[in-house]
Amino acid sequence: MSKNFTLDQWLSYLESVHPSEIELGLGRIQAVADRLSLFPLANEVIVVAGTNGKGTTCAFIESYASQTNKSTGLYSSPHLISFNERVRLNSVEATDHQLVSAFEIIEKARAEISLTYYEFTTLAAFWLFKQAALDVVILEVGLGGRLDGVNIVDSDVALVTSISIDHESWLGSDIEVIGFEKAGVFRSGRPAVFGAENGPVSVSNHAKDIGASFYQAGKDYQLIENESDWGWFSDASASVDGLKYPGFPVQNIATALCALTCLNWPISAGSVNNAIQNISIRGRMERFEYNGVSGWLDVAHNPDSAAYLASQLKLHDSDATDLIAIFGCMSDKDIGGVVDELSDVIERWLCIDLPVERALPAYELSQLLIDKGLNAQSFKSFDDAFTFVSRENPESSSITANLVVLGSFFTVAEAITYYEQ
Repeated sequence: MSKNFTLDQWLSYLESVHPSEIELGLGRIQAVADRLSLFPLANEVIVVAGTNGKGTTCAFIESYASQTNKSTGLYSSPHLISFNERVRLNSVEATDHQLVSAFEIIEKARAEISLTYYEFTTLAAFWLFKQAALDVVILEVGLGGRLDGVNIVDSDVALVTSISIDHESWLGSDIEVIGFEKAGVFRSGRPAVFGAENGPVSVSNHAKDIGASFYQAGKDYQLIENESDWGWFSDASASVDGLKYPGFPVQNIATALCALTCLNWPISAGSVNNAIQNISIRGRMERFEYNGVSGWLDVAHNPDSAAYLASQLKLHDSDATDLIAIFGCMSDKDIGGVVDELSDVIERWLCIDLPVERALPAYELSQLLIDKGLNAQSFKSFDDAFTFVSRENPESSSITANLVVLGSFFTVAEAITYYEQ
């Protein structure tokens, strides 16, 4: 490798150094981490797994930590526009220089060990966090839990936000098996938090089997939703009320608060509300307006997240029954389930090709929807689909919430790139 490589050149190189895009397992990444003596990463480490809600849970914890003057590191994936989004130090994205420096260190340390793109970048994030001597590091699991590269870290508290069918090619279609895989981030003698009131028993069973201290939503902590605010409590000594509603499920914040009380962090309504106010997460019910068309961007790509999106669209627009969707999705997703959850709010589906091999081609995607009796057509690009929408909605007659861009992270990224160019 040339020491003069740019970040983009490094990322291209990382895509070529391992024969598989994804290869679950901890042996390779553990060996390189040991060579670099990366642990402990920080004074406290929080690991967040789950099907939906990981990103918002991590973002809230990061924001709350800043309210208590803790230095933070946040690792998440995938990114929307820039790779730098994946690694944040004190709420600021890592620079190209920092990432390139980390990649050079990992490349030298790995020697004969072949790492996947994800493993390589995970180690780079760990190295940057270690050098920064941080108070708390928040790690979002990429896929599953038990065999995800993040799981080489022994966290001080581990969270599983939710469990549903997703990534079937890797995790299977048995909800109990998926629950066990995600619960693999729990540790013996450490707090383990489960954000679903009703979920696979494999999660609680695994926590019990390894001797983790298990806390579950609806049993060990509760939330009370009112019309204008909400409250959270776990016992008489840990409760807050008068909390603001965020632009994402409050269950994610409730789960995060349980984890933070396990770490003996002070919890106050003021700090919670300030943290909520300071969260900025792209691609989650994100509002946009461009060229006479307005609407929403959302990375909903499984039935549960699609159901939440549908509820939010109805909340923001009581007449949301005739929306247009620009839709692109990976071929291994439950596309039928996603569409079913949104069929009563989406009237027309504009399916697009995406610049990734895993994506279902637009023509096949549209045919799948047509076979379900839906109004769907295919386009070669987001540009083509958006131009079609624009022609039907002249600039002089912008329609609130007319368009919903959803599906893969790649779909939303295409939209952001298009209207921010």
